[in-house]
Amino acid sequence: MNTKYNSLTVQKAIDILMLFKNHSKLSFTDIQGLLGFNKSTLSRLLKTLEYNRFLHRDEHGRYSVGLELFVLGNQFSNSFQVKRVAMPFLKDLSLKLNLTIHLGVLDGTEIVIIDKCNPPNNIALLSRVGSTVPAHCTGQGKVLLAFSSPGLIEAVIAKHGLKAFTPTTITTSKDLFFELAKIRSQGYAVDYSEHEQHTRCVAVPLLNHETETVEAAISCTGLITEMTDDVLVNTAPILKEVRDKIAIELGFFKTCAMEG
Repeated sequence: MNTKYNSLTVQKAIDILMLFKNHSKLSFTDIQGLLGFNKSTLSRLLKTLEYNRFLHRDEHGRYSVGLELFVLGNQFSNSFQVKRVAMPFLKDLSLKLNLTIHLGVLDGTEIVIIDKCNPPNNIALLSRVGSTVPAHCTGQGKVLLAFSSPGLIEAVIAKHGLKAFTPTTITTSKDLFFELAKIRSQGYAVDYSEHEQHTRCVAVPLLNHETETVEAAISCTGLITEMTDDVLVNTAPILKEVRDKIAIELGFFKTCAMEG
């Protein structure tokens, strides 16, 4: 990393957290001895990490990994497991349909693409793994929102707004909530060129019946000339069938019953 952009304070906080890769518990003195930070700096850093629940301090003043690191690590673990299991199914589906298949997750209020399969003999779309897409105007985003809590939906709207990308983009909360109710009823979402004018998309949710949460979205995207109305409708059950196979592999056996 170019040191020009390196924040020394953030780096010191990271250095503290990295100690817990090899130590389950450390005292203030232990950490100071290992890193050599002065006491006042170390005290401020530890209090900040403890306040944000990245570290936990017990009754003896010893520090250990906090709840937020566990939550973040668990989120990564879940997403990685979903991606690992889904990958061969997505590749086969992309070849079968000759269309681009995406796997996306909801990370806070962001929709993140965690996997993508392009067919070998078709136009490659510009989307890339690790990038984010808007929630209110993409197939993945809408289907993830549809099976999330109203509070989370409101949080997404409050943070990102309902920006118009094309003439068909949903731009009011009323219309969005109506659309999400429709998606829950039919079990899939359609992006009618709401994000990019030249593409269309259909997406289905991967739900976890044990936690009653939506784990991911599987979508099929293509050019308008490929994704006609008939193709969109006929592709939804194909996506659901593949989604069900992935759900079985992951142990989400009753996943599909949640959305009819």
